[in-house]
Amino acid sequence: MKNKNTQTSLSLISFIEFVELKTKVASIFPMLISFLWSQYYYHIFNTLNSLIFIIAVISFDMCTTAINNTVDYHKAVDFSYKWQENVIGKYQLNVKQMIKIIFLLLGISTFFSLLLVLLTDFLLLPMGIVCFLIGIFYTYGPKPLSRLPLGEFFSGFTMGFGIFFLALYIQFPQRLMTSQITLSQVTISWDIGEIALVFLMSLPLVTLIANIMLANNLCDYEQDVKNQRYTLVHYIGIQNALALYTVFNLFPWIVWLVFLFGQLIPWYGLLIYPFFLLNWKSLKRFKKEQIKSNTFIEAIKSFSLFSGLYILTLLLGLLF
Repeated sequence: MKNKNTQTSLSLISFIEFVELKTKVASIFPMLISFLWSQYYYHIFNTLNSLIFIIAVISFDMCTTAINNTVDYHKAVDFSYKWQENVIGKYQLNVKQMIKIIFLLLGISTFFSLLLVLLTDFLLLPMGIVCFLIGIFYTYGPKPLSRLPLGEFFSGFTMGFGIFFLALYIQFPQRLMTSQITLSQVTISWDIGEIALVFLMSLPLVTLIANIMLANNLCDYEQDVKNQRYTLVHYIGIQNALALYTVFNLFPWIVWLVFLFGQLIPWYGLLIYPFFLLNWKSLKRFKKEQIKSNTFIEAIKSFSLFSGLYILTLLLGLLF
């Protein structure tokens, strides 16, 4: 066991691991797809708002991951995990310094989020507050959402639909929701049809992001139990969790046909299906063994593959 009293300075490598930079694709892809969808379907793209939104979202995503690693370190029951696997214990980082980084990232995200409110519509404020609260209490508090059988739902819905919706909303808010404020009342109008369409287009991202969380919990199941962290896998069992992983993995490729038949994407979206074989092989590798260092990456690969094809389809639609 390492000397618990020795502390080292934060390096680039330990920072990247502290904020788990490789998982930020779960934030980046929904934004990129939403930006392209806005240009393809609505013929609208606001460059300034989009750049500000990217900074706000990535900063907050890194903040919540940093909170999660800090809370896991603090609440760890298994000392082997605390000092050999958790990034803070493994690199013997200064916890107070890590907390300062968390507040710095939160401050950056808050500043740019409020700037976006000024540039768009006040309705962005309550929606942003809800997203902030979900993100923070996902990893922090007496009962963090990530330590309950709710993690997959909240991560998939918030990042898959929430980011997609907000990235579209900031382009031209009145397209989805309008507000009117007087001294006596506030009136909010929702375009239910447009919002339902946005939700439909985000569904593949919702399930694939939920699958990243599910894959993480499958890989960490034994370690989670030792640390009294009871996720969805604990309640439904490993085999049922793997069956759910399979459903979430295949669902986007099925709902894509709805997009095609509904003419929501160009016909050459059919060209994604030869790539399904890559996804199928990735699915089989993960189902064979759930090891964090070896196969967790398969969930990210599946998400990145489908998201990349989604982006390519929209780019071709814009070009041709």
